[in-house]
Amino acid sequence: MLYDAGCRVSETVANIAGHPMAQIGVVIFCLAWFLLPLGDDATAALTLVLSVLAITLTQMVLNQQKRHEAALHLKIDELIHAMKGARDEVMGIEGKSEAELEALRITGEEAEGVLEERKADPKRAAKRA
Repeated sequence: MLYDAGCRVSETVANIAGHPMAQIGVVIFCLAWFLLPLGDDATAALTLVLSVLAITLTQMVLNQQKRHEAALHLKIDELIHAMKGARDEVMGIEGKSEAELEALRITGEEAEGVLEERKADPKRAAKRA
């Protein structure tokens, strides 16, 4: 329950912070802060606040991107599964090791070679099959 609330807050804040008007507001706020004669302590406080906000917003945006990326991977996996002739072993490829990725790449290159051979000489390829 707390996790879901955190996700909702993170998504809302990331959407607001990503809006162009929010960025313009931050620039105006910073310019006003630096132009007003508030002293060195106020400038140090602003620097601290902006640093903490930058780190927090960065984390929120990364969390939102992670969710969007996971959804995109699920959509792509569904398309691979639904396509006739697609290699089902590439579904969930983002979780595979480097060795498994290399094996799939080699397999894919071999498949491309076979397809090119079929295009070049369909009769010869049919005799091999």
